Amino acid sequence: MLIFKQQLAQVIAGLPLAKDAGLTAPAIEAAFSAPPKPDMGDLSLPAFPLAKALKMAPPQAAAKLAEALQQQQLSYCSEIRTAGPYVNFYLKADALARDIIGDVNGRSPGDALEQWHYGDNESGNGKTVVLDISSPNIAKPLGVHHLRSTMIGNSLKRIYEANGWRAVGVNHLGDWGTGFGKLIAGLCEAFPDIALKVGRKHTTPAEIEASFQGWSAEDLNQIYARFSQRSKDDPALEDAGKREFAYLERALDATLDDDDPETAHMRRNFRLWEYIKRISLREFEVVYRLLGVKFAPWPLVYPELKQMYERDGAAFFREYGLYTGESYFVAGAPYCKQLIEDAKKAGIAEHSEDAYVIFVDGKDKPPILLLKDDGATSYHTRDMAGGRYRRDHFQMDKGVYVVDFRQGLHFKQLFKGLEMLGHEWAKECVHVEFGLMLGKDEETGKWGIFSTRKGKILLLHDLLNDAIETVKKIVAEKNPDLAKDAGRLTEIATRVGVGAVVFNDLKQGRRNDVKFDWDEVLDFSGETGPYMLYQYVRLGSVQRKFRERYGEVSGTPDYAKLTHPQERELLKMIASFPEAVERACRENEPSVIGRYLLDLSALFSSYWTATKDEGIVGDDRNLSQARIALVGALRKVLGRGLALLGLRLVDEM
Repeated sequence: MLIFKQQLAQVIAGLPLAKDAGLTAPAIEAAFSAPPKPDMGDLSLPAFPLAKALKMAPPQAAAKLAEALQQQQLSYCSEIRTAGPYVNFYLKADALARDIIGDVNGRSPGDALEQWHYGDNESGNGKTVVLDISSPNIAKPLGVHHLRSTMIGNSLKRIYEANGWRAVGVNHLGDWGTGFGKLIAGLCEAFPDIALKVGRKHTTPAEIEASFQGWSAEDLNQIYARFSQRSKDDPALEDAGKREFAYLERALDATLDDDDPETAHMRRNFRLWEYIKRISLREFEVVYRLLGVKFAPWPLVYPELKQMYERDGAAFFREYGLYTGESYFVAGAPYCKQLIEDAKKAGIAEHSEDAYVIFVDGKDKPPILLLKDDGATSYHTRDMAGGRYRRDHFQMDKGVYVVDFRQGLHFKQLFKGLEMLGHEWAKECVHVEFGLMLGKDEETGKWGIFSTRKGKILLLHDLLNDAIETVKKIVAEKNPDLAKDAGRLTEIATRVGVGAVVFNDLKQGRRNDVKFDWDEVLDFSGETGPYMLYQYVRLGSVQRKFRERYGEVSGTPDYAKLTHPQERELLKMIASFPEAVERACRENEPSVIGRYLLDLSALFSSYWTATKDEGIVGDDRNLSQARIALVGALRKVLGRGLALLGLRLVDEM
């Protein structure tokens, strides 16, 4: 009801008694609420601030305000009443429909989703938020648990954009650290021929590529896991891992064109590390494409992406998130080195057990580890360096780190450490924590961290493909004609199947653990993604039915025809969408929009049932035209809301 809150607030702020009380339009607008019962009006305003300023009882102040407003003869109000200390406003049906539907169509013209911006605001105008999205570790496959960091982050990026912010999504890849020394050592031990070939000066990229043909991130993970397990009981293997990582670190600053053994060793490790990243990113990209999210390597290296960025940076950031690896802050930009030097100069870096640390919460609490005893940086250092880079390069006003709740201490220390270095902007950084993704054990019936029967983490790629294949069968059964077009069927099944998985997550508060139940997730009639998309398709079919019977909509609808009680409730709910978008941003909570869409859909289903006998499109053309205008506004709001959650729309199912 934002549009009416704003109109009424402007009128009230202009009244002499409000001016005498020092009440401003924004303060008045913020004080409005919905009455507890429909028969008490559409909007309610408490008179307590006015009563305090005018030194009178709240009911008396409410009566005085109501009297002054009645003299204004507001064209959109049918009645203004008092209820104790509250002033209640009753809006005219035709004004309610005209202004709300007009507002939707004015800010969401046409039929293309890209044009739909109803619900957007400019509260973040001129400010930049950088969001940490997905951020998996290289050399490990994407598990189901990565869904939450990816899609909560993706949705929040869209929501911040809708609130006027420039939103930069960063996929902060875990591509550095001593673990890569162990992986390289294990790989060289298990595949000496590949290691030898990769280290040779004249081995071509094509030859290296052929050596890793068919390799997967899971293969890399298994090599690392086996070597790491053995190193726990064998100090020599632990030392070997450190040694290989030391060669990799030295390679960053070395010329790798010579043929001496040392250079060959560095060259081998550097090339292996590059291909380890390449294998992982290829797999990640397959999953990200299914999810409908895009990332570009940063700094930009591909000419077409550079041109797009230079042509329209804002459009680039809307379409792409950025891949930045931890390694960049060690090698590509000197942020880690500079951060350590700054911490030493500031006197907050202390030498402890052959390492440099920052005690952010006293000597009796775990410190931030800046520099390990072997001279390697820690992930604390690289995360702090990443924060400084985001501030310097993107002029970050707010940092949002979408990472599960188990990293709470890390981010508390991270932000405190940056503040101790004098970075006041760190106070505007937040950890947007979330709960776990849980699956039910088929044998015990108990809920636990998602895994297969063999105890391995269920891969996100497998989960999404299972959802797509299941939806294919359902859609083919319900719509045999659609099934005849294999390409179209696959496209719709992908959008609905992936949408089912994503909506199941985002309809729930992010701090909650999410229970993943196949039957519930893929239900076409429950509180699910498929049902939301089905409602969107149904709204479109109602519009087509009107065109088939009466042709294109012409002239201004007679909104006075919208007298059904649920039509009024639908209009009021449409009017509350901008407030849901603002609140979702303020609370970093996509589920605010998810729950709003479920309520909107439930109300429309009730309306559909209530009008079933006469039909939304019936014999009365004027009534049908007014109703189809309402349906069109509903469809745009539902479509825009689903898009903010990261779902891709379909026109048939």
